[in-house]
Amino acid sequence: MKSRSVKNTMRVMCLLLVLFTSVVLGATSIFSIKSTTDMAVSEYENAMDAGYDTEIKSEVQTVIAVLQAEYDRFQSGELTEEEAKEEAKEIVRAMRYRDDGSGYFWIDDTDYNLVMHPILVEQEGTNRYDLEDQNGVMITQEIIKACTGAEGGGYNEFYFTKADGVTVAPKVAYSQLFEPWAWAVSTGNYVDDMQAEMADVEERIAQKFTMLCIVIVIMVIVMLGMAVFWAGLFGKQLCRPLEAIQNLASRLSEGDLTTAVDVAEKNELGVTADALNTAQEHIVSLISNINTASEDLKMALQSFTGNFTAMEESIGNVAIAVNEIAENSTTQAGSTTEASNGIMTIAEGIERTTNEMQELVENANQMQDYSEKSLANLLELIETSHKTEEDINSMYAQTENTNASVTKISNAATLISEIADQTNLLSLNASIEAARAGEAGRGFAVVAEEIGSLATQSAGTAREINNIIGELTENSEKSMGIMVQMNEASKKQVEALNHTGEMFRDLRRALESCTNSIRIVTDIVNTANEERRKVTESIEVLMHLATDNAASTQETSSMTTELEGTVEKSSDIIQKLEGDMQILSDNMQRFHL
Repeated sequence: MKSRSVKNTMRVMCLLLVLFTSVVLGATSIFSIKSTTDMAVSEYENAMDAGYDTEIKSEVQTVIAVLQAEYDRFQSGELTEEEAKEEAKEIVRAMRYRDDGSGYFWIDDTDYNLVMHPILVEQEGTNRYDLEDQNGVMITQEIIKACTGAEGGGYNEFYFTKADGVTVAPKVAYSQLFEPWAWAVSTGNYVDDMQAEMADVEERIAQKFTMLCIVIVIMVIVMLGMAVFWAGLFGKQLCRPLEAIQNLASRLSEGDLTTAVDVAEKNELGVTADALNTAQEHIVSLISNINTASEDLKMALQSFTGNFTAMEESIGNVAIAVNEIAENSTTQAGSTTEASNGIMTIAEGIERTTNEMQELVENANQMQDYSEKSLANLLELIETSHKTEEDINSMYAQTENTNASVTKISNAATLISEIADQTNLLSLNASIEAARAGEAGRGFAVVAEEIGSLATQSAGTAREINNIIGELTENSEKSMGIMVQMNEASKKQVEALNHTGEMFRDLRRALESCTNSIRIVTDIVNTANEERRKVTESIEVLMHLATDNAASTQETSSMTTELEGTVEKSSDIIQKLEGDMQILSDNMQRFHL
């Protein structure tokens, strides 16, 4: 397997960490910006649609105010009705809105005649009842229908030719009836113009988004470059003391103990270097002591060799005398050996019997302890089970209370929803009445009174919901408390069961051990019986032989055996020491102190 240096490993780890962090942060930032951009574009489009609709409605109402002013002049006798109408038409014909002046107005009467149009001047006075767009929408009929409805005005969508006289595009128009002269005043916005304006804004937003993405990518690249630089610098500084320690280890492996490692860092690497230097000093001291001891051992070995030579001669003389005694002791030795073996077998049997009996007593006591503990655990388990059952019943009751509270909240929420619907409807009616002038203004009192009533009812419902929520919170807290108690009881029950199971397993093992001990004791007793019989027979033979040879054989055999064993062991020890000293001497040559 190819090795990788610590320096490169540090670089790769830092690079991967920064790369992962940068990618995650960059992706998160881009996703967040994209989501925000999409939401802003959507809200802008909705605002633009609402703004265009509000704009054309407000402009039409301005024209209605102009017509009302001219009508008031007619009513005051300042102008005739025809003069007032002509002057009003010319004023409206010249009226424009928007910065480019593209917004204009036209007027139809309730008989579907075109009263005024600043672009289609040649069509003024013609009946446009049958005016139809490419999708079959009856344009003038829909406008008059919206104006003569209950609201006195409304929006229409249809296709119409633009000011260039060529382009046909969808148009959203708002119309409102001026009742004194039965005129329907209209204006509108072409959908493609609105979409073009929205597309321009969306394009600028998309460009900003692209620029932000590029900036984020550049920042990620810069962070990666900085990470590579700092990882290399940090890895170099970190690996410098490691290389020094590695060199020391290489010298130690070659037996060079003459130099130490110098690491200035006060961290784990510095502590390691100091420990290696201390270890090297101890090794030098140990090797010096070993050299001194090896020289002393060589001198001792030479002295031992001379002493053992003289001892071997003495053993030869003793062996002659022992041979004479050995002939008489042969028969005795055989019987003695057989008796000794029998006695040892009996002793071992007795010892094993004692141990087995002791183990049997201990197992019996242990079984009694386990039985008492098992009974206590079972009683505790039963008590815990009863407590768990009570907690479960209590939790069930609390859950029913919580469900009842949730039902109440649902009913209250439904009531609030109905009130909200009525309030929205009244608000719409109030807006319609606000657009109307004259006698219709008295409807505000009825609407205000009804809204006040609904507000009072909503406040009462809100208080009821708050009370129900408080009750639900209290029930939930009780349920959580009971659940915590159940959890603790369940844990306690499981622990008691596990403990009981373990004690019963120990009890079973103890019983099996007792059974085995009884069988072993039986076998040992039978074996001891048989050996006892053999020992009795051997002792009868030994009685006759022991009278003649006991004193001389015991003394001589003991001396011979002791000397032979001493010489043999000493010889082995000397040979082993000589081999060890040679190996130690060879090893010492590797070190340079």
